[in-house]
Amino acid sequence: MIDLHGQISMGFLKKRRFTGSFQGMRYLLQKKETENGESKTETVLEAVVWPEPMSFESTREEEKVRRDFLFHEDGLWEAAKWLNQIYEERYQ
Repeated sequence: MIDLHGQISMGFLKKRRFTGSFQGMRYLLQKKETENGESKTETVLEAVVWPEPMSFESTREEEKVRRDFLFHEDGLWEAAKWLNQIYEERYQ
């Protein structure tokens, strides 16, 4: 199980992306600016999963699974929950 408690914070994600791996699955969490329907930008937490052994940049887009979450603590823990769900569905 992926447990990010004590490993990551919102302060860290405001400045950098976070990457990790777990039993054949790699993942990335990063801050992303996205446009909503009114030409305004919104900050979200993007989570991306792809298979090992390739790096994020070397992996084809069709092999990556993405999902956006709210950019705050609750969104971070929802993203961690989603990472575990993807692991159970695709990598076990």
